[in-house]
Amino acid sequence: MTDNKEFKTFDTFSFEIQNEIAIFTFKGKALFNAAGLFDMDHLAKAFKDCADDKKLKVIVIKRDAEKKDSKEYYEFVKQASQAKDKIYVAKMLNYYNRFIMEVYSQKKFVISVDSGNVVAQFLNLSLACDYRIISDDTVIQKEYFRNGLVPKGGATFFLTQIVGKSKAYKILFSEKDISAQEALDLGLVDEIAPSSKLEEATMKRALEFAKVPRYTISGIKSLMNYSSTELEKYLSYENDVIVRIFEKMDVNS
Repeated sequence: MTDNKEFKTFDTFSFEIQNEIAIFTFKGKALFNAAGLFDMDHLAKAFKDCADDKKLKVIVIKRDAEKKDSKEYYEFVKQASQAKDKIYVAKMLNYYNRFIMEVYSQKKFVISVDSGNVVAQFLNLSLACDYRIISDDTVIQKEYFRNGLVPKGGATFFLTQIVGKSKAYKILFSEKDISAQEALDLGLVDEIAPSSKLEEATMKRALEFAKVPRYTISGIKSLMNYSSTELEKYLSYENDVIVRIFEKMDVNS
Protein backbone atom coordinates (compact mmCIF):
# COMPACT_ATOMS: atom_id res chain seq x y z
CA MET A 1 0.00 0.00 0.00
CA THR A 2 1.31 3.43 -0.97
CA ASP A 3 1.55 5.81 1.96
CA ASN A 4 -1.10 8.52 1.99
CA LYS A 5 0.07 11.00 4.62
CA GLU A 6 -0.50 14.70 5.26
CA PHE A 7 -0.62 17.10 8.21
CA LYS A 8 -1.94 20.67 8.34
CA THR A 9 -2.71 22.95 11.28
CA PHE A 10 -4.88 26.06 11.55
CA ASP A 11 -6.00 28.36 14.38
CA THR A 12 -8.94 26.20 15.44
CA PHE A 13 -8.18 22.72 14.11
CA SER A 14 -5.54 20.40 12.75
CA PHE A 15 -5.97 17.93 9.93
CA GLU A 16 -4.00 14.72 9.50
CA ILE A 17 -4.16 11.85 7.03
CA GLN A 18 -2.81 8.41 7.88
CA ASN A 19 -3.30 6.16 4.86
CA GLU A 20 -7.07 5.42 4.74
CA ILE A 21 -7.94 7.51 7.83
CA ALA A 22 -8.25 11.31 8.19
CA ILE A 23 -8.15 12.85 11.69
CA PHE A 24 -9.59 16.29 12.53
CA THR A 25 -8.64 17.63 15.96
CA PHE A 26 -10.45 20.78 17.13
CA LYS A 27 -8.75 23.15 19.53
CA GLY A 28 -10.36 24.69 22.61
CA LYS A 29 -13.33 26.92 21.76
CA ALA A 30 -13.18 26.12 18.06
CA LEU A 31 -16.94 26.33 17.58
CA PHE A 32 -17.57 29.27 19.91
CA ASN A 33 -15.35 32.09 18.67
CA ALA A 34 -14.75 34.25 15.63
CA ALA A 35 -11.57 32.38 14.71
CA GLY A 36 -13.80 29.50 13.69
CA LEU A 37 -15.42 31.74 11.08
CA PHE A 38 -12.06 32.53 9.52
CA ASP A 39 -11.12 28.84 9.46
CA MET A 40 -14.44 27.70 7.96
CA ASP A 41 -13.15 27.89 4.38
CA HIS A 42 -10.07 25.85 5.37
CA LEU A 43 -12.34 23.33 7.08
CA ALA A 44 -14.69 23.10 4.10
CA LYS A 45 -11.72 22.58 1.77
CA ALA A 46 -10.28 19.88 4.05
CA PHE A 47 -13.63 18.04 4.02
CA LYS A 48 -13.84 18.38 0.23
CA ASP A 49 -10.30 17.03 -0.08
CA CYS A 50 -11.39 14.05 2.03
CA ALA A 51 -14.39 13.49 -0.21
CA ASP A 52 -12.17 13.63 -3.32
CA ASP A 53 -9.42 11.39 -1.89
CA LYS A 54 -10.15 7.92 -3.26
CA LYS A 55 -7.81 6.27 -0.74
CA LEU A 56 -9.64 7.66 2.30
CA LYS A 57 -12.43 5.65 3.88
CA VAL A 58 -12.74 6.92 7.46
CA ILE A 59 -12.76 10.37 9.11
CA VAL A 60 -12.16 10.79 12.85
CA ILE A 61 -13.37 13.99 14.55
CA LYS A 62 -12.13 14.80 18.04
CA ARG A 63 -11.29 17.70 20.36
CA ASP A 64 -8.00 18.35 22.07
CA ALA A 65 -7.48 17.67 25.77
CA GLU A 66 -7.55 21.37 26.70
CA LYS A 67 -11.27 21.85 26.19
CA LYS A 68 -13.37 23.71 28.75
CA ASP A 69 -16.71 22.96 30.37
CA SER A 70 -20.10 24.54 29.73
CA LYS A 71 -18.88 27.96 30.94
CA GLU A 72 -17.29 28.53 27.52
CA TYR A 73 -20.68 28.18 25.86
CA TYR A 74 -22.32 30.45 28.45
CA GLU A 75 -19.77 33.17 27.67
CA PHE A 76 -20.60 32.90 23.97
CA VAL A 77 -24.31 33.18 24.76
CA LYS A 78 -23.74 36.13 27.08
CA GLN A 79 -21.62 38.06 24.57
CA ALA A 80 -24.04 37.41 21.74
CA SER A 81 -27.04 38.44 23.82
CA GLN A 82 -25.46 41.60 25.18
CA ALA A 83 -24.20 42.69 21.78
CA LYS A 84 -27.63 42.22 20.22
CA ASP A 85 -25.69 41.93 16.99
CA LYS A 86 -27.94 39.86 14.74
CA ILE A 87 -25.35 39.65 11.97
CA TYR A 88 -22.68 38.26 14.33
CA VAL A 89 -25.09 35.76 15.88
CA ALA A 90 -26.33 34.69 12.45
CA LYS A 91 -22.75 34.16 11.23
CA MET A 92 -21.88 31.99 14.22
CA LEU A 93 -25.06 29.92 13.87
CA ASN A 94 -24.60 29.52 10.12
CA TYR A 95 -20.96 28.54 10.65
CA TYR A 96 -22.10 25.76 12.94
CA ASN A 97 -24.85 24.72 10.50
CA ARG A 98 -22.35 24.51 7.69
CA PHE A 99 -20.07 22.33 9.77
CA ILE A 100 -22.91 19.98 10.75
CA MET A 101 -23.89 19.62 7.09
CA GLU A 102 -20.27 19.04 6.03
CA VAL A 103 -20.10 16.16 8.51
CA TYR A 104 -23.55 14.73 7.82
CA SER A 105 -23.22 14.74 4.02
CA GLN A 106 -19.67 13.34 4.00
CA LYS A 107 -19.42 10.11 1.95
CA LYS A 108 -16.65 8.70 4.15
CA PHE A 109 -17.46 6.90 7.42
CA VAL A 110 -17.23 9.48 10.23
CA ILE A 111 -16.27 8.62 13.82
CA SER A 112 -16.76 11.11 16.67
CA VAL A 113 -14.46 10.92 19.71
CA ASP A 114 -14.76 12.86 22.97
CA SER A 115 -13.94 12.79 26.66
CA GLY A 116 -14.34 14.77 29.88
CA ASN A 117 -16.93 17.56 30.07
CA VAL A 118 -18.84 17.83 26.81
CA VAL A 119 -21.36 20.61 26.12
CA ALA A 120 -24.50 19.59 24.27
CA GLN A 121 -23.31 21.31 21.08
CA PHE A 122 -20.54 18.71 20.74
CA LEU A 123 -23.01 15.92 21.47
CA ASN A 124 -25.15 17.24 18.62
CA LEU A 125 -22.14 17.30 16.32
CA SER A 126 -21.39 13.69 17.25
CA LEU A 127 -24.99 12.70 16.42
CA ALA A 128 -24.32 13.86 12.85
CA CYS A 129 -21.49 11.32 12.71
CA ASP A 130 -21.80 7.60 11.95
CA TYR A 131 -20.16 6.15 15.06
CA ARG A 132 -19.53 7.69 18.48
CA ILE A 133 -16.82 6.75 20.99
CA ILE A 134 -16.37 8.45 24.37
CA SER A 135 -14.16 7.86 27.39
CA ASP A 136 -15.58 6.54 30.63
CA ASP A 137 -15.09 9.94 32.32
CA THR A 138 -17.30 11.79 29.81
CA VAL A 139 -20.14 13.97 31.11
CA ILE A 140 -22.57 15.60 28.67
CA GLN A 141 -23.58 18.97 30.13
CA LYS A 142 -26.97 20.61 29.56
CA GLU A 143 -25.72 24.20 29.29
CA TYR A 144 -28.62 25.20 27.03
CA PHE A 145 -31.10 24.27 29.79
CA ARG A 146 -29.32 26.33 32.44
CA ASN A 147 -29.09 29.32 30.09
CA GLY A 148 -32.72 29.19 28.98
CA LEU A 149 -31.84 28.27 25.40
CA VAL A 150 -32.46 25.36 23.06
CA PRO A 151 -29.59 23.06 22.03
CA LYS A 152 -27.88 24.10 18.80
CA GLY A 153 -26.83 21.57 16.18
CA GLY A 154 -29.77 19.31 15.34
CA ALA A 155 -30.45 17.77 18.76
CA THR A 156 -34.20 17.34 18.32
CA PHE A 157 -33.75 16.20 14.71
CA PHE A 158 -31.26 13.46 15.57
CA LEU A 159 -32.63 12.45 18.99
CA THR A 160 -36.13 11.90 17.62
CA GLN A 161 -34.65 9.48 15.08
CA ILE A 162 -32.41 7.70 17.59
CA VAL A 163 -34.59 7.36 20.71
CA GLY A 164 -38.07 8.46 19.59
CA LYS A 165 -40.04 11.57 20.46
CA SER A 166 -40.99 10.61 24.02
CA LYS A 167 -37.44 9.81 25.18
CA ALA A 168 -36.10 12.82 23.31
CA TYR A 169 -38.39 15.05 25.38
CA LYS A 170 -37.17 13.41 28.60
CA ILE A 171 -33.54 13.96 27.63
CA LEU A 172 -33.97 17.54 26.44
CA PHE A 173 -36.28 18.71 29.23
CA SER A 174 -34.05 17.41 32.02
CA GLU A 175 -31.34 19.61 33.52
CA LYS A 176 -29.49 16.50 34.69
CA ASP A 177 -26.14 15.92 33.00
CA ILE A 178 -25.62 12.62 31.19
CA SER A 179 -22.87 10.22 32.25
CA ALA A 180 -20.94 8.04 29.82
CA GLN A 181 -22.86 4.90 30.81
CA GLU A 182 -26.21 6.69 30.53
CA ALA A 183 -25.24 7.95 27.06
CA LEU A 184 -24.44 4.38 26.00
CA ASP A 185 -27.67 3.01 27.49
CA LEU A 186 -29.70 5.69 25.69
CA GLY A 187 -28.00 4.98 22.37
CA LEU A 188 -26.38 8.41 22.16
CA VAL A 189 -22.95 6.79 21.80
CA ASP A 190 -21.83 3.44 20.45
CA GLU A 191 -18.80 2.68 22.58
CA ILE A 192 -17.10 3.60 25.86
CA ALA A 193 -13.36 3.21 26.40
CA PRO A 194 -11.16 3.89 29.44
CA SER A 195 -9.76 7.42 29.13
CA SER A 196 -6.20 6.05 29.05
CA LYS A 197 -7.07 3.83 26.08
CA LEU A 198 -9.39 6.13 24.12
CA GLU A 199 -6.88 6.78 21.34
CA GLU A 200 -6.13 3.08 21.00
CA ALA A 201 -9.82 2.16 20.89
CA THR A 202 -10.51 4.86 18.30
CA MET A 203 -7.80 3.74 15.90
CA LYS A 204 -8.78 0.10 16.32
CA ARG A 205 -12.37 0.92 15.36
CA ALA A 206 -11.28 3.21 12.50
CA LEU A 207 -9.10 0.48 11.04
CA GLU A 208 -12.01 -1.98 11.24
CA PHE A 209 -14.31 0.35 9.31
CA ALA A 210 -11.50 1.04 6.82
CA LYS A 211 -11.70 -2.63 5.79
CA VAL A 212 -15.16 -2.04 4.30
CA PRO A 213 -15.08 -1.55 0.50
CA ARG A 214 -15.03 2.16 -0.45
CA TYR A 215 -18.15 2.05 -2.65
CA THR A 216 -20.05 0.09 -0.02
CA ILE A 217 -19.34 2.89 2.49
CA SER A 218 -20.28 5.72 0.12
CA GLY A 219 -23.36 3.91 -1.18
CA ILE A 220 -24.77 3.08 2.24
CA LYS A 221 -23.94 6.60 3.47
CA SER A 222 -25.90 8.08 0.55
CA LEU A 223 -28.92 5.96 1.49
CA MET A 224 -28.59 6.67 5.22
CA ASN A 225 -28.37 10.43 4.63
CA TYR A 226 -31.30 10.61 2.24
CA SER A 227 -32.93 13.19 4.55
CA SER A 228 -30.03 15.68 4.34
CA THR A 229 -32.29 18.31 2.74
CA GLU A 230 -34.63 18.00 5.72
CA LEU A 231 -31.71 18.51 8.11
CA GLU A 232 -30.57 21.63 6.25
CA LYS A 233 -34.07 23.14 6.50
CA TYR A 234 -34.29 22.14 10.14
CA LEU A 235 -30.97 23.83 11.04
CA SER A 236 -32.12 27.04 9.35
CA TYR A 237 -35.36 27.01 11.34
CA GLU A 238 -33.37 26.21 14.49
CA ASN A 239 -31.39 29.42 13.89
CA ASP A 240 -34.63 31.44 13.76
CA VAL A 241 -35.77 29.98 17.09
CA ILE A 242 -32.43 30.71 18.78
CA VAL A 243 -32.26 34.29 17.46
CA ARG A 244 -35.77 34.96 18.80
CA ILE A 245 -34.70 33.66 22.21
CA PHE A 246 -31.55 35.82 22.12
CA GLU A 247 -33.72 38.87 21.48
CA LYS A 248 -35.86 38.16 24.56
CA MET A 249 -33.36 36.82 27.07
CA ASP A 250 -31.32 38.65 29.70
CA VAL A 251 -28.02 37.01 30.67
CA ASN A 252 -26.49 40.10 32.26
CA SER A 253 -26.89 38.82 35.80
